[in-house]
Amino acid sequence: MKKIILNQKSYLLYDEIVEFKKNFEKIKTKDYEFILFPSVLYLTLFKDVNYKVGTQNFYSYKTGSFSGEINLESLKNIGINYTLVGHFERKKILNESYEDTKEKLFKSLNSKCNTILCVGEENKRSKPFNYIKKQINYYLKSIESQNLKYLSIAYIPTWAVGVANNKISKIEKTINEIKKLLNNKYKIDCEVYYGGYIDNENIKEIYDICDGVVLDKESINIDELKKLISKL
Repeated sequence: MKKIILNQKSYLLYDEIVEFKKNFEKIKTKDYEFILFPSVLYLTLFKDVNYKVGTQNFYSYKTGSFSGEINLESLKNIGINYTLVGHFERKKILNESYEDTKEKLFKSLNSKCNTILCVGEENKRSKPFNYIKKQINYYLKSIESQNLKYLSIAYIPTWAVGVANNKISKIEKTINEIKKLLNNKYKIDCEVYYGGYIDNENIKEIYDICDGVVLDKESINIDELKKLISKL
């Protein structure tokens, strides 16, 4: 089943997320399922829901004396079993290194969490897959093969976020190349989602060429979200 991934980042205040949750749970899905990534602050509000909920971030070490950090064991204990790893904002704004991302990926997959790894080129390139291939090979090196079944990929070209000029054919080609790499080298049939520029005009075309879409600011407004999914 295809996925609609809602990355709400840090947009909503408490009263707003409570109102969102109330209206979100009235939406009837069709042949897709939602995976909601609210701010980690609000995850306990979604402890006993009948849809998938994940964490945007977590600490890569176990429980212990790590003031201010939120470990994966605690999140799993309240029913969170999806993680988002390697989002470009973690690198660009919060200075998360590739090594940090790899540690989190290793931790999440070893913990048997459904893990969405974000990859994508920072600048517009004629052959983006050459850059993405290096990312994937670095991240997956030394990951135990039996844990790769928990992996999926979000292709998010940083330069294309908010820019409506990425050709559908080029997106499709890159997604297919990612799938081929994962199938041939790592022997996994991995879902690949797209999270660049998505609006009412292109969501159906993009949805049809991948395993799902990643929405961010569109995911915090119920009316806008309904308009988008009505196109599917």
